[in-house]
Amino acid sequence: MATAETLEKKLGHKFTDAGLLSRALRHASLNIDDDNEALEFVGDRVLGLAISQILIERYPDEPEGALSRRLSQLVSGKACAQIAKAWELAPLIKTDSGMKSRDKLPDAILADACEALLGAVFLDAGFDVARNIIAHHWAAMLDAQGDAPVDAKTALQEFLAKRGRELPRYEIVKKSGAAHAPHFIVSVSSALGTAEGAGRSRKIAEQQAASELLTHLKKEAGA
Repeated sequence: MATAETLEKKLGHKFTDAGLLSRALRHASLNIDDDNEALEFVGDRVLGLAISQILIERYPDEPEGALSRRLSQLVSGKACAQIAKAWELAPLIKTDSGMKSRDKLPDAILADACEALLGAVFLDAGFDVARNIIAHHWAAMLDAQGDAPVDAKTALQEFLAKRGRELPRYEIVKKSGAAHAPHFIVSVSSALGTAEGAGRSRKIAEQQAASELLTHLKKEAGA
């Protein structure tokens, strides 16, 4: 059974301020003042800085563009949701009673909770502790990257161009969330199909949408 204590063991950090841990697991759907949005805002920056430092140390000679592509992949909602699942956060996240079973929470909520938890660690114990946690739990993804990933939008554009198709079109489907923590849903459409992506910026959402569509098209093509 997932508990705060088992989560702390997985993280490798025992909170001095247990209230920070509790807050990190309270989703905005609860409509209360002390939900996890502010901690998510902090955790997003902590994760970005920590991964940036780790990448500079691992790839000191890589150009900025390659490092940026690595960073985008490692701090993406997909990556954070993967970590949240490894930490077994779903049963611990408190959401509005009208939402789906906690065992089937959307990846976006899991990713937000992951970042909120990192923000809570930072406020509880400082950047070095948060960075060590990130370095440990993101190690497998860092090792699996190999060559710098290709930008998803560029890869999709090249895929379509090789097949004589027009450039894909991106459109904002929905924008929600607080001013300091916006959430975008973006659609991408082409002659070969459509897909949607989500993220805290239009750029991130577009990249996710492009990645989803490219994955689908490659699967259909048997690539």
